[in-house]
Amino acid sequence: MATDASKVFSATRVILDNDAITRSPTDKRSYRIIQLDNALRCVLVHDPEARQASAALAVGAGHFHDPSHAQGLAHFLEHMLFLGTEKYPDANNYQNFISAHGGNHNAWTGTEFSNYYFTIDAPYFAQALDRFMRFFYQPKLDSQWVEKELQSIESEFQLKRQDELRRLYQVHKATSNPRHPFSKFSVGNLTTLRDQPDAPLAQQLRQFFQRWYCARRMTLVLVGPQSFEQLQELAEQHGRPIQSGCADMLYVDEPLYLTAQLGVELHVKPLKDARRLIITFALPGIDDDYANKTTSYIAHILGYEGPNSLYGYLRNRHWINSLAAGGGISGSNFKDFNINMQLTAEGMKHRDDIIEAIFSYIQLVRDQGLQAWRYNERRVSVMNAFNFQEQPRASDLAPQLAINLQHYLAEDIIFGDYRMDGLFEPKARQFLDCMHPDNMRITVIHKELETDTIEPIYGTHYQIRPIHFERRRQFIQPTTIDAQLPEPNPYLETPWQLQTVSVKEQHELPTRDIIAPGLHSWHFHDLYFRQPKAHLYLGLQLPNVIASPDSFALARLWCELMLDKLNEQCYDAEVAGLHFNLYPQQQGMTLHVSGPALYVPKLATTLVQTMKNPKFVQQRWYDLRQRLLLNWRQALLHKPLNLLFSHLNVQLQPHTYSVLKLADNLEQSTFASFNEITEQLFSQASVQLFAHGDLHQEQLQPLHEELRAWLGLDSDLQFADLTPRTLTQLSQPQQLTTQHTDSAVIAVLQSDQTDVSEQGIFMLLNNLLQPRFFSSLRTEQQLGYLVGTSYLPMQEHPHLMFYVQSSRVDAKTIKLAISDFFASVPKILASINTEEFRKVQQSLTQQLTEPDSTLRARSQRLWSAITQQDHDFSRLNRIAEAMQQLTYDSFAHRTQQLFNNSAHQMFLSASPLSFDSSE
Repeated sequence: MATDASKVFSATRVILDNDAITRSPTDKRSYRIIQLDNALRCVLVHDPEARQASAALAVGAGHFHDPSHAQGLAHFLEHMLFLGTEKYPDANNYQNFISAHGGNHNAWTGTEFSNYYFTIDAPYFAQALDRFMRFFYQPKLDSQWVEKELQSIESEFQLKRQDELRRLYQVHKATSNPRHPFSKFSVGNLTTLRDQPDAPLAQQLRQFFQRWYCARRMTLVLVGPQSFEQLQELAEQHGRPIQSGCADMLYVDEPLYLTAQLGVELHVKPLKDARRLIITFALPGIDDDYANKTTSYIAHILGYEGPNSLYGYLRNRHWINSLAAGGGISGSNFKDFNINMQLTAEGMKHRDDIIEAIFSYIQLVRDQGLQAWRYNERRVSVMNAFNFQEQPRASDLAPQLAINLQHYLAEDIIFGDYRMDGLFEPKARQFLDCMHPDNMRITVIHKELETDTIEPIYGTHYQIRPIHFERRRQFIQPTTIDAQLPEPNPYLETPWQLQTVSVKEQHELPTRDIIAPGLHSWHFHDLYFRQPKAHLYLGLQLPNVIASPDSFALARLWCELMLDKLNEQCYDAEVAGLHFNLYPQQQGMTLHVSGPALYVPKLATTLVQTMKNPKFVQQRWYDLRQRLLLNWRQALLHKPLNLLFSHLNVQLQPHTYSVLKLADNLEQSTFASFNEITEQLFSQASVQLFAHGDLHQEQLQPLHEELRAWLGLDSDLQFADLTPRTLTQLSQPQQLTTQHTDSAVIAVLQSDQTDVSEQGIFMLLNNLLQPRFFSSLRTEQQLGYLVGTSYLPMQEHPHLMFYVQSSRVDAKTIKLAISDFFASVPKILASINTEEFRKVQQSLTQQLTEPDSTLRARSQRLWSAITQQDHDFSRLNRIAEAMQQLTYDSFAHRTQQLFNNSAHQMFLSASPLSFDSSE
């Protein structure tokens, strides 16, 4: 399994150096790609400003490589690799080391690839890498852990048994070519993963590892502040022991679908109420088209939502609520091109009319859509995104590059996702020719459909039938619809350019101007992130929005209708990289606009002008009201943990309402009552505006004027009191029922103090207890797949959550296990030595004071400070300073107080409806 590291190797080969790799002009990192003697390709990324380092290893082995008799084995191996190596046999060593030094880790298993990655404070990178890389040449794969971790696989399977996407995915597999590896069950469970007469499960894992895990199928990425020489030394030291060769690549030559599986309609019954129509066209593999992105271009045209579009045609007939084009599974020899629509009740009656309209529009694309100017316009938008991209975090960059090196030419590992060399018309026509009724699969998802088959793994009811001749003829010769292809995009006419910063705007922090009574405008022309981008937040304090569940529910619907109205009007702006969102919150509403700085204040002004006097269509009001009611009413079908998180939020936070209460209130509304109440939402208001990025203050003047003309500004308006309720104010215990089959428990630890020292103590507690809680309740006891802790600040009141969701045990058992863990906290404190405490303390302090990595991250942090009235923007630094001054003794003393006083604790549980949850 392992290669002798003392063997004499030839020199490592540099494949590409920094200048040969296509990078964004804004990218401050340096790159080098090398290949070790054993054929392991490595990307070295030098980031001199990084405080954390990251590594990722992708391997060309996924669930397609599973033996037919052990489906899910690749996924199971992913779990087992983390549980000890020859040098570090303790199953928790890796996780504990990463957690203790400010890091995190994860992995995933896909169809043809798997990816493993971690991030850690940079000084500990070499030690973490020593633990990580040994997974790939000396894993223990200990048989004593096989049974325990198999329970984790089963828990993960049970967790997703009611997941609609997972259930639909398995129906997709069941109705594909059984000889194609896609048809295999990817997750695994107790049924598919078991001992064979001639091969115990532990042996099967070793055989799979030896067959598919080797250096020439792997790509490694190291990101950190270390020099190229240091990174290369780490790559050689830890990468060379990996075995060089293993089995040949898995070449898939079977088609994804048999002839009888195309030209068909599938009916799928969901667990939740849903009305969805998916049109799928089977395309060949597109890996060789990444430099042109033909399917991406076609998806852009078909999915366009501006005036006179296919989407607009269908929406204006009240048949659909949403449309997305281009998504779908893809692999080395296949690509599904999906057109995915959420239907209205009326749309369910007009499915064939919708499909006919789609084929009419596809013909329009054939006739008029393959024009160079259209492709080049899309390319300009994509290149703007590339040239002015914000630097990704090391934790995101490493796994992305590891996969990209498996797919793209070495020089394109960064640029490959954006590269658009030109429109290759023969390829485009080939793909459009595949968009034919005989090459189509129609999937309809609705509770009231007729079905005749039960998928055996998830129990989903479905039916597959051929499309009859008369329907096919309707689709082959569609009636021409009243729709057009997109016009030239005005937002792409002007290149993005930086503006000159005046001396008066050179500030280190945002400055505030009181434009009018009740209108405070914050501005920060950022000198560090010199990009032609901006973020604009508009916080509307609206007492009439938060006055009652009724007004809040109607405000939410008002926001949905407004976004729907603005979408068509501003879709060209979105295509050009501008984004906006509007949502109600505990003080009123927030509007967020971001994108190229030249257009951000103009778009915000346009949005406010539209918000001043909206005219909603009654049928559209009804459609979106029904969609919102549907989403809210199905809360009991959500994962039990999600249900508990939402319930906890409602219990603790003022002006926060349960979705069922909101639904009850919205159900009573009429179009007339909606208009009457929403007219009053903005009659009393105050405004906090924050503009950040490459913006001058003068650019905000038109927006200021629009706000003054629209809102009933009130300088005396006080911020709503958002102090969270204390646990002693709430009834206990809190027990909920759910239509999910799992049980879940959240235990909450709440402080009665708000000082920065207390916040630091809770952060430390979270970091120190999380790995121990996970190790005890997940790894050792195997209580469930979702196990963890989370620090939750509410208006500077710190909270700590301990949570478990389980398909194996009931809520009472989980609560007892958490209570036992709480009782063991004194022992845990005694086991934490000063060195471990100081390391975690230092790591957290570093995270709190770490410079913002992107313009977006800085905007979010500064806006959060403004909304919390932290007007000197010092809260995080004050927490860091207080944390640094904490001694272990003072920390331990306060922790004992918290865990010894039941007034600081509350348990919330969720159990299946059919289960008696009394305790």
